[in-house]
Amino acid sequence: MESLKGKVAVVTGASRGVGKGIALGLGEFGATVYVTGRTVKKEDATVPLPGTINETAEEVNKIGGKGIPIRCDHRNDIEVKALFDRVLKERGKIDILVNNAWAGYENIAKVTKPEEYIFETPFWKQPLSLWDDMQTVGLRSTYVASAFAAPIMINQNDGLIVNISYYAGRKHMSNVAYGVCKAAVDRLTADTAFELKDHGVTVISLYPGLVRTESVMRNKDCFDLSNSESPQFIGRCVAALAGDSNRHSETGKILIAAEVAQKYGFTDIDGKQP
Repeated sequence: MESLKGKVAVVTGASRGVGKGIALGLGEFGATVYVTGRTVKKEDATVPLPGTINETAEEVNKIGGKGIPIRCDHRNDIEVKALFDRVLKERGKIDILVNNAWAGYENIAKVTKPEEYIFETPFWKQPLSLWDDMQTVGLRSTYVASAFAAPIMINQNDGLIVNISYYAGRKHMSNVAYGVCKAAVDRLTADTAFELKDHGVTVISLYPGLVRTESVMRNKDCFDLSNSESPQFIGRCVAALAGDSNRHSETGKILIAAEVAQKYGFTDIDGKQP
């Protein structure tokens, strides 16, 4: 795949999980990656899982990129605007935005045995706060970050926005709030792509498979991991798209991570393709 040296990326929600994997995947090919999240040190964590933005940035540096951690609560528009203002001031551009910040999984991360896993229970048995968390952080934060990045990318006449979504946006997959939010993310992708298509900015929804995040591995007895993906595999997908000068032909579309790997000929970190 093409080198991303000199490219500037912002990856939201990258303390751990898919966001961390994306930061590493971009760093692997030399990108400068601004890593955002609320967990600066372990004591800040709101879930019993490892990972901080500082640790992610350090790993990006070790793998060949330049990692820059920025604490940002993506519920707070002022903090999000400050993030993009800082990146523009320091780098003069933003080539890649990955909207990955998410909320609503906190209770899943706290599960200690399979019978406590409530994510797949009927919607009327779910806490109402789940809807608010997913809509505010999973959906609204994608809209807000895109709104701040768009003028910068329009001025460059170039840019890539990747919205992390999932198959639940197309069919029922165990949780109503989650599925509705992912469907809305895909609609956001299509409509922002339409408005940005004449400005050289590509917008894509990317569907991972089952990813071996810290939360999934904590509850591995609840999942079939036989065809799962590492978080960094998703990062390689984003890196492949970022390095493709013809990617604009895909704008507004939903892309499947495994199919992206087949198209560009890369593998997961274990040398396999899902």
